[in-house]
Amino acid sequence: MFLIMMVIGLVGLAMMAVPAFARHGTAPPAHGPAHLPTHGPAHANAPDQEMLPAPAPTPSGIGRWLPSPRGIFTALALYGAFGNVFIDAFHLPMLLAALAAVIPTLLVERFAVRPLWNLVFRFQAQPSASLDQLILGEAIAVVPFRNGRGIVSTNREGRIVQLRACLSTDQASQQVNVGDRLRIEDVDAPNERVTVSVLPSE
Repeated sequence: MFLIMMVIGLVGLAMMAVPAFARHGTAPPAHGPAHLPTHGPAHANAPDQEMLPAPAPTPSGIGRWLPSPRGIFTALALYGAFGNVFIDAFHLPMLLAALAAVIPTLLVERFAVRPLWNLVFRFQAQPSASLDQLILGEAIAVVPFRNGRGIVSTNREGRIVQLRACLSTDQASQQVNVGDRLRIEDVDAPNERVTVSVLPSE
């Protein structure tokens, strides 16, 4: 009985962890039509914090007294483990082991496991800033512009992203080569496209 309860608890916790690890293993999507991989600096950790979902809002009324699925699976795993220990190591009868396992299960869940879960849940996903915050920022041309249009790269929240770009009206005929420095003058966020102007050479 205790072994079955422990397995159910561990399997439940594992199933709850699968979506979090799946999100963590998925690379952040690149911006722009090319969908090229992005390469942010090693210290940029904001995207990497999309590791675990945020905890659900605190329920009201009778719901606050109901245990969460995490709590249920954790209690099952701990109760089964302690029950097995009392039977195999201390050779207690089944009923006595069932009673004895309650106290260490509650203590470990309350003072060890629950604080650990609360600490992990702090690393919840942070919403990405709007593309509008890129206005007046600097971009680099990654392809030669043709007819005033091309692709640029810029730093967004510590990641290098690529966006479609077009030159401002007064510079539409100006030549832009790979590596030229540009300034973002306007942002079309829904289409992930920016309007840029050429910065003077230093």
